[in-house]
Parts: sequence; structure tokens; C-alpha cells
Amino acid sequence: MARTRRSRFLWGRLAVLAVWWLWLPVLALLVWAVKHFVFGGFGQQDQSYRLFLQSQFLPHGGPVHATALFWIWATIGLIGTLVLVADLASEGDLPRWLNRLLAWTTSLTLLASIGCTVMAFWDNDKDVGRYYARATVLDVPAAAADAPASARPLTKNARKGDGSRCDYLGAADVPACVKVRPMPNFDFEPRTASYAAAATALKTGSALASGVSLMGHSIHYLPGKGQGHGVWTGVLDGSGSQPTEGVAVWDGTSNSNGACEFKGDHSFDRAFGGNRANSLRNLLAERFPQLVYQDQDIWGYCDGADLATAKPVIVIAVTKQIAWHKRTVLRPDGVLLLTGSPSGKPVLEHRSTVRPGELPGTVYPGSVVKDQISAVQWLAGRGAKNRDGFGFSHTSTDTNATNPGEYLLRSATDGHYYYVTPLVPRNSTSEAIVAFAVVRADEVDADLNELHVYVQSDTSRPVNLTELSSRMVAWIAQQANMTVSTGDGGNLQEIIPFGQGMWRGFVDINGQTQDYIDVSGDGRTTPSLVNLRQSPPGGTQPSPGSGTPSPSPSATTAPSATPPAATDCGGDPAKLTTAQLAQCVSAFSSALASRLQPTPTG
Repeated sequence: MARTRRSRFLWGRLAVLAVWWLWLPVLALLVWAVKHFVFGGFGQQDQSYRLFLQSQFLPHGGPVHATALFWIWATIGLIGTLVLVADLASEGDLPRWLNRLLAWTTSLTLLASIGCTVMAFWDNDKDVGRYYARATVLDVPAAAADAPASARPLTKNARKGDGSRCDYLGAADVPACVKVRPMPNFDFEPRTASYAAAATALKTGSALASGVSLMGHSIHYLPGKGQGHGVWTGVLDGSGSQPTEGVAVWDGTSNSNGACEFKGDHSFDRAFGGNRANSLRNLLAERFPQLVYQDQDIWGYCDGADLATAKPVIVIAVTKQIAWHKRTVLRPDGVLLLTGSPSGKPVLEHRSTVRPGELPGTVYPGSVVKDQISAVQWLAGRGAKNRDGFGFSHTSTDTNATNPGEYLLRSATDGHYYYVTPLVPRNSTSEAIVAFAVVRADEVDADLNELHVYVQSDTSRPVNLTELSSRMVAWIAQQANMTVSTGDGGNLQEIIPFGQGMWRGFVDINGQTQDYIDVSGDGRTTPSLVNLRQSPPGGTQPSPGSGTPSPSPSATTAPSATPPAATDCGGDPAKLTTAQLAQCVSAFSSALASRLQPTPTG
């Protein structure tokens, strides 16, 4: 009788122990079954859940290099095991062998729980920094001892590198490559319109059917084959049961736009915003369960010279979630090309490798570029990151607040497309542009493209976008007798770099870029205010896939003579004319900037 009671007691405790350990895996399996069978055909459900489990628990599919959450679950399981073992040991009438087994089990479980607790709190978040650091080069204009202040936490204890890719190597446990080299002359070609103006132009007058609207994140600038030949495009996406309509195109200067449509031999019966059988997202997740993407990496173009007959093509720069030590990271994995067919079924093609010139826009994910820039803060180690605020950030100046970086620009020097991002010091109120992040955007394979962070010299006058916008506003007031505002909702929308030390600001009126103003960062050249002549509605529209350049925008350049010295700036401002007051504002701004910055040495 006693043996039967002990047996029931033992099996009961083992059942409780099994429930204690298995409730989480069983729950995870049940959630998967519901998503997979009950919501069958919804590919996003399966894909997102699988990627979630991998990233949060078992990056490598097993306990090796498991995440903190896995070790926390294991610790809780072991603590429960200790409690149950102690409860079993409290039974006085147990065989000697079972008492010894319980004693050994208690000791081992206690040690294991301590080890799991250490593993849970020893979650090395530097792993992500290490992944992106493999493809990051910090380019500084001077040797380690004379490096710019923003790079000094990394270079002060650096050791010698191979002299080829890296002149110096960081001393921290994150691989850091430093190259002594000034920023090359990429001679980036300027844009002719702002992102805000492109959004307005593409949203109005493009969609032809109800339930179709411009997919906001798909608005992209395609640089084209020469200066002034770039165009803006956006995907006209459907919703509900309405499929995607096509790709809208705007040349950046006219007051009308066009679109190539999914129709005829290029019909397309899905939409990103569609539901059920119309969902393009579910179809992509089912066909390519390993590939993920962000909406900002979706864009389109029209393949053909005539928009009426051109083939719409949607391009998605995709990534793949892979295990990296105790984390998961997103690695670029080529592009998806989406085209139509006579039957309306989308034709989906995955190109794991794309070479320059094969597509008219970016093929490298801009979302990955943001992650690469963010990971720069780890290069000097945890201490410099946390205590010294090492790293770089996007500018928060009001003119660029809604579009602070990852500008797709074409280099006139080599013809390649690049992501270009002006950077300010991280964890600082400074808006001085102390570095430029540059990444090749027209090629991709199954690895990271190299990120170059070109740090500017301390002895040169750093560009400050707030000061630049002030100079632009003052010059516009002088030359055009017009007062413009800055920032979100204002007239001066964006200030973007181009050429060699030049910056272009866009003046938008009623949602259209009416003027742009070019200013040199060092203030040594006279600003140039250009008024864009709007073409009449129905003008010829460009096609970014045709290879035929669009006409250069006609422009009139405001007088570029150097303004006279503001000799009356010490008097009563109310007695000055608008032009004189603008000259004074510009003169005061330049004088203040020169006093606050060190004098150039050469």
C-alpha cells in the first residue's frame, strides 16, 4: 500500500514537472498550428511567427548561442525543478537510491540554474555591432593623433593595420577599421525637386480607380544617366480587392505626371494593401518565406519609352534573417522583381545578385544602411558608446526633419549610385555636419556593402544646416524679395549635398518646387537662386527604364554678383530696405559662424 502511494506521489510530481517545462513549447506549437491551419493561405502569419521564434529564442535552431529569453525560460524551469525535487525529498519513506538521486539532482539543478541565470544576463548586445562593423570603414583626414574630435575615442588607442584597407584597427573588442584618407570628390549630381514636392506631385492625378492610392514609402528618386535627368516614382497600390494599378512617374520640374499601368499583357491582380486572395504580401511570404523587406525598400519604374505601353516593374530590395552569435541580423539578399502577365498572375523573380546598371534605381536596402550607420556607435567599445556618446546621428534640423538622410545620388565621377547621409555627433545638440556616410546602392549580393564614414577635419569649417538655411532664406529675400519659412510645412523643405562642398535647398510653394538655391558650405562662393519654369500640363513624361534622357530643366539664375558690404547694419533696422536687411542677416550669420569655428590652416 505504501509503495503504491509513493509511486502515485512520484508520478504525480513528474507530471507536474513535465507541465512546468513543456507549457511554453506546447503553447508555441499550438499558436503555430492555429496560424498555419486555421489561417492557411495567409503566408505572413507563418513567416512572421517563425522569424519571431528564431530571433527571440533560438537563432541557430538549438541551445548553442541561444538568446536571453531562452535562458530565462530555462532558469525558471530549473527553479521549478528544484522546488519539486525538494518536495520529493521531504517524503521520509524513500529508498536510499532515490534519496541519493534526489541529492545529486538538486546539486546539478542548482548549478545549472546559476549557469542559465548568468547566460541570461550575459546577453552580448555588441553582437549586432560586430556584424555591421565587418563592413564599416571610418575614413579620417589625419593620422590617429590628429584625428577629428568626433573620431578620437576610436583612434586614440588604435593599433597599426595592414596599410591597405585599414591603416589603424580599433582597440575595442568590436572590429574597427580606420583609413587615413579624405573624402573623395564624388561630384554627386543634384536633384531638381524635394521629396515633399515629389510626394505631392505623385499623389495628385495619378490613380485612376477607386481604392488605389500612392504607396507613401515607395516614393523614390531615380538619378538617371546624367545631371537633370532624374525622375521620381511611386507605386500606385490597391486595397481590399482592388489590385495595384501601376507606377507613377514625375520628372521633378513639370506640373503634371504620368503612369504606366498594369494592364493587357502586363496585368497584375494583387496589391500590397489587398486582403485575402488579393494580398501581395501573403503571396510573397508564401513564395519566398526566407525573404523579408521594409516598405521603404519598395520602388517601381516604367520599362519603356512611352508610358502608354511601358511595362510597370516593382522592385523590392530584400533581406534575409540570419543567425549571428546570440542574435539575428538582417542580411541583404538581392532583389525581388514583380511584373504582370496576360493572365494577371504576378511574375515574381528573385535575383540574389545585381550588378551596376542592371536596374535604374537602388538595389541595396536603405533600411540596412540605417542599421549600419546606427551600429557605428559600437566601434570604440561599450564604454565610449555609453559614457562618451561615440557615434553619429542623422541631423534633426527642421528643414530636413522629415527626410534626414539616405539620399540616393549619382556620382558624376564614376557613374555609380550611392546612399549619401550627412551626420552630426551622436548624443549632442550640435547640428554641425561632421561626417558623411556613403554606401554603394546600385549593386547587391548576399552580403553587406561597405559603409564609409568620411569624417570631416576639425580645421575646416564644418557645415551647419541651420546656418545654411539662414543664409538661404536671407539670399532669397534679397534676390526675389520673398520671405520663406523653413521646416515641416514651410517653403524651404530640404537641404541636400551635391558636387564638391555644395548644398541645394528646395523652395516649395503649394506643394511644388518652384525654386532651388545652391550654396557652398564654406560660404566662399556666391549663392545661386534658380527658378524652375513649369511645363504645361500634358507635357512629355520621362521613363526611367527607357534609357532616353529627359530634357534638362529650364531655369533662370538670379544675379550672382557679390552683394555690397552691409555698411549700414549698425543703424536702425527699420530704416533698412528688404535687400539691405537680408545682406545684414547674411553677413551676421557668416561672421558668427567664422568666430565659432577654428580658422582653416590650409
